[in-house]
Order: sequence, then structure tokens, then C-alpha cells
Amino acid sequence: MLVGLRAHEEVFRYWRAQRHGGRLPARRDIDPLAMKKNLPLVSLIDVTNPHPVNDPDAFRQRLAGTELYAAYGEEITGKTINEIYMPDQAQYWAQELSLVVETKKPNVGLHSLAWRGSKDMALFWIRLPLSSDGVNVDMILGHDIIIGKTGIESGIKAA
Repeated sequence: MLVGLRAHEEVFRYWRAQRHGGRLPARRDIDPLAMKKNLPLVSLIDVTNPHPVNDPDAFRQRLAGTELYAAYGEEITGKTINEIYMPDQAQYWAQELSLVVETKKPNVGLHSLAWRGSKDMALFWIRLPLSSDGVNVDMILGHDIIIGKTGIESGIKAA
């Protein structure tokens, strides 16, 4: 978990450094090479409605890092929150993401993956607002830490 906190802190500090004059950073300000070691757990979420009001269809997963497959068990890129989650979980994410859009501030939390049959797994997440005009949130940068067993073996065996 401590490694996860450090990774979140790195992503947050990078995001904060991209703010200029109090304006929110845009997607174009984010250089993937500057976050290279964290990319497998990074996501970008499009905000398709400027006033989402907890609407799961107002958020589309533009990009999902390669290690997020372990958490979801499938590719989620291109899907709306409604297409990824069951109704209760979709509503949870719609509320959390709407809060980022409405407050224009980062949000952080812990979300159980029991809904997909993974009682021993959770996502420790952070969501950071992005804005093409510096003011209105139209994309969200995410970073997740998978806590617990993924059930996916790396192929590396202990000696």
C-alpha cells in the first residue's frame, strides 16, 4: 500500500506541476514519458457532458493502462462507465467522477472489486481533472493501485 501511496503522490505532483496560473492542465500538457513507470495503471476518462450530474453515460474510458486488465478482467478502453460496471458500481463511479467535474479538484478513494467476484481485491484510486480550456473539466486523469491478488501469474517463480 505504501508503494501505491508513493505512486499516487508522483502522479499528483506531476499533474500539479502542469497547472499554470491556477488553470487546470489539459491533456496536451501531460507527457506520457514523464509518467512512464506509472503508465500501466493510468487511465484517461472523457467527460461527454459538461454537467454530468451523476450520469454513468457521461463518462467514457478513453485509455486504460495495460495492468488495469487484471482488475477488470477485460479491455475497458472505449466503454462508458455503464458498460464497465454493474448498476450500483456505475452509480458509485458516476458520483465520484461528477465530483471531480463539479469541484474541479482531485478526488481519491478505495473501491472494492467484490462486484466482479474478487472479494480480496480493491482499487486505491486517484482522479485528477483535465481541461482543454483551463477551466471546464472535459477529461479526467486516473491512476489506480490494485490491492490484493489478481489471479494472473507473471510466470516468474521463486527459487
